[in-house]
Amino acid sequence: MGKKFLSKRIIGFISELILFAAAVWIGALLGKSKGLMEENAAESVIETSSSTFSLLKAPARQINQPMEGEKICYLTFDDGPSTNTGEILDMLKEYNAKATFFVIGEGLTEENRPILERMKNEGHSIGLHAYNHTYKELYASTESLLADYEKLYSLLREDYHIETALFRFPGGSACSYLKPHRQVCIEELQRRGFSCFDWQVSGEDAIGYPTVESIQQNVFKKVFDYNTPIVLLHDGRGRGKTVEALPEILKRLQDGGYRFDSLEHRPEYFYRMKE
Repeated sequence: MGKKFLSKRIIGFISELILFAAAVWIGALLGKSKGLMEENAAESVIETSSSTFSLLKAPARQINQPMEGEKICYLTFDDGPSTNTGEILDMLKEYNAKATFFVIGEGLTEENRPILERMKNEGHSIGLHAYNHTYKELYASTESLLADYEKLYSLLREDYHIETALFRFPGGSACSYLKPHRQVCIEELQRRGFSCFDWQVSGEDAIGYPTVESIQQNVFKKVFDYNTPIVLLHDGRGRGKTVEALPEILKRLQDGGYRFDSLEHRPEYFYRMKE
């Protein structure tokens, strides 16, 4: 009787062990299957966007490396054009300075058409920023970003005869809203010939309540650390303080031995982040 009871206990234990091993094996298979499904889903986004966003293809551009020791400042202005942009163009012309303007859909109105024409005619570069600058909507997915950029790119090309290979993510490539799709978005745009540009120096003119002095101080405290700095400023609505701050920025940089150029021929620059 005791032996029979012991045998049943052993058989029961072995059965439980087999069931546990089977459960572990099935769980591992399901996990692997889920991983493959996620990888395939990511690949399908890229494949879908390749065929869907066929108009989003950048023109070729020539990259020029600065000579050793050469000092070039790349002034960039986001969120325009607006009425502020015309005054900025006047100041740039006075200093024989070229700059880059990353434009948004809101600014591409008939009223601002002459400003876009001036940008082109006076040798400045125009880049994509966003048609819709609302982060939550723009960065909802890879598809939403590519759709937005195709809309802005098509508008510039068809209505203003402007083609560009330059873009800057609203909030920069380190924007937390972009993080889930960052690598795929960058690769998708690069594959279409576009170049991403973040910045090394910011005037912080779109944060809080900037003053003329704070904008200048924010630029000057870092800009002279670089031979070829990219400087972030803004020319959208409500950026009158940036307009007032700009003459001293241009003067100080020119006195410091810098010339001013657009990003058209500069190598791509974006933050290298751990994913």
